[in-house]
Amino acid sequence: MVFFSVDGHAQSKESDTLSKKLKVEKWTVLEEYEPDMILSAEDRIALKKKRIVEAKRRRGILDTMDISDRKRKKLLKDLYKNPFSDRLMKTLADTKFEDEDN
Repeated sequence: MVFFSVDGHAQSKESDTLSKKLKVEKWTVLEEYEPDMILSAEDRIALKKKRIVEAKRRRGILDTMDISDRKRKKLLKDLYKNPFSDRLMKTLADTKFEDEDN
């Protein structure tokens, strides 16, 4: 029993540390033949960080909307699987934000 619990704890701890690191391929096949056409690894990591921040912002918007749980789950699934889906874009475009001045 002790061995199984220690092994399970070690696996969960390792998966937590991997999720915090952003991984991109350091070298791509296209980079070998056309290095001017491909972004560097640092640029790709920066773009990935921007996408993560945008996804968190959109999730915050979806969490504050007054919609059914079923629709919220579908929109969250779209956010992570297909961030440019028509359903998600239409919902975010139709959202009306109230100004603090009013």
